[in-house]
Amino acid sequence: MRVLLVRCAAKVNLCLQIVNRRPDGYHNLRSLMTAVSVWDELQFRPAETFQVTDPFGFLLDENNTVWKAARLLAEAASKPLGFTVTLTKCIPERAGLGGGSSDGAATLLALRRLWRLRWSWQKLVPLAAKVGADVPFFLCPTGAAVVEGIGERLTPVQLPQLWFVLAKPSEEMPTQKAFALWDAHPVQVLTDPTALAKALWRREAKKIRSLAVNAFEPLIAARIPAVTELKQHLLAAGAVAAVMTGSGTAVVGIFFERIQAMQALEKVRPLAAWSRLARTIRRSIRMG
Repeated sequence: MRVLLVRCAAKVNLCLQIVNRRPDGYHNLRSLMTAVSVWDELQFRPAETFQVTDPFGFLLDENNTVWKAARLLAEAASKPLGFTVTLTKCIPERAGLGGGSSDGAATLLALRRLWRLRWSWQKLVPLAAKVGADVPFFLCPTGAAVVEGIGERLTPVQLPQLWFVLAKPSEEMPTQKAFALWDAHPVQVLTDPTALAKALWRREAKKIRSLAVNAFEPLIAARIPAVTELKQHLLAAGAVAAVMTGSGTAVVGIFFERIQAMQALEKVRPLAAWSRLARTIRRSIRMG
């Protein structure tokens, strides 16, 4: 092997309910998540020691999810880490799009291939959960799942072809701060991830709008009004529904047709610090 190229997708939460705060400080969640066609990229090359760099050769520290995932799997499988990994970021950070989590999951799957481990994706889930709450999702073979617990309980589902406009304001929201806001002011939303998946297949617009909700959104929108502004513009541009993803601050407009999504993107692009057209995909991690 000279180079293993791995593409790592972003994700969106089409709904997100925070059930409660656990005694260990983590939170139980219920969400419908799907991978979308915005990608980070990893390149694995054989080396004498393990290191992770950006495309310019600058070393990334051991807090990076690639480092964490590699170290955990190396210990679990009793394998030596002899690779240089180059990480190219295209998924914005602190946006609720799961870029770091995707990178961590991709590392587990890449090393499974490189080391020829006969481990199922389910066997990797406990390691993935130690890297981060969203990491197990990206192991899911269908690219979409109902996610529960702290992210470790996955029910794979399939979604229809959907188009999304992703729009992020300039303001960011660290995940820990978002959970602290919820702890101080617990917001309960009524949603059902399984029912939302069925409504998307049936194109039941009214039901989709009622279920596509996020418990973080009112808390964060109160502090970052651009979240609400982007959402309103996406709805005005024809989105079936619009919702903030994860702990924010990116907003997702849901569309059934590509042409409508493209037209909406042109309308919201001047208002966003970052925006993209994306679609549902069936595999979160792709290796070449």
